[in-house]
Amino acid sequence: MALQLGKAAGIVMRTSSYLFYRAMVYGAIVAFVAVFLGILALIGSIFGGGAAVVLFFLALFAGGFGFRFIREYVLYLLQAGHIALITEIVENGALPQGISQTSWAKERVMSYFKEISVLALVDQLVKGVLVSLNRTLFNIMQALPIPALEGLASIVQRIVTFSLTYIDESVIAWTFRTKNPNVFEAAKSGILIYCQSWKPLLKNAVALTVLSYLFVILTTVLFMVPFGAVALFLPQSWAFGKFALFMLALFLGISAKWILFDPVACTSTLLTFLDEAERTAPDPVWESRIEAVSDQFRTLKEKAAGMATGTVMPNS
Repeated sequence: MALQLGKAAGIVMRTSSYLFYRAMVYGAIVAFVAVFLGILALIGSIFGGGAAVVLFFLALFAGGFGFRFIREYVLYLLQAGHIALITEIVENGALPQGISQTSWAKERVMSYFKEISVLALVDQLVKGVLVSLNRTLFNIMQALPIPALEGLASIVQRIVTFSLTYIDESVIAWTFRTKNPNVFEAAKSGILIYCQSWKPLLKNAVALTVLSYLFVILTTVLFMVPFGAVALFLPQSWAFGKFALFMLALFLGISAKWILFDPVACTSTLLTFLDEAERTAPDPVWESRIEAVSDQFRTLKEKAAGMATGTVMPNS
């Protein structure tokens, strides 16, 4: 298992303008969360921790809808744009001269997917297919032959589910590499390649997911040091204020993963995916096997056929 983290990090560093863009987007989210936690801490100091806790959980519920909105209209384009840049470097060794990375990436994404809703639909279908495959056709115990793993099956399966994000991003990258205007057909062929090379790809993705957990723990601890020092000077009545500082440190640790680690992990998985793709031709025999276990794959095929004939709008 070769993660190629050094090579992946080198490629990501060549997208420094886009890394700054990622930092700006996620930094804005962090700033909003920080202000919100500060307001809750103030409410807790005035009305008691109970009032702040109630508002905190109400905000978590409402925030789920808000984050889905942000993901739909901002983060999908952000992630896909970075994937487009990385794919271009992997494929051609460099980006076009004299370009704005953010403008070029947005244009690249929209030239293939036309609308953000189409990108979101392809991404959701690919995720659904991958989850179905790894719960039915593929046995993770075969891919990760670790002693006594059977007793940790549920935990391992959860880690595997999280790791599919990196494989999903590799399939999106494959749609750029194929240069196929029928993005549903391109995504379908990427899924077929994954099915024929799932063991090495899943091993790498799981290893990267475990590393991402360690990265979050490390960065969270680093943020906790200054925030913990501040918490020590807060009065005992500001118990929720101390909790807010802890939550902010945790959120900053997770945000650091989103900004710094995830692009490297995505690139590492993409390098493995493309290495496997060079030795693998999509086998149509797999189509019937996947259709038997995944409604999303059947939908993907229908969208691909409809887009090829022009009888179905891609986002309908």
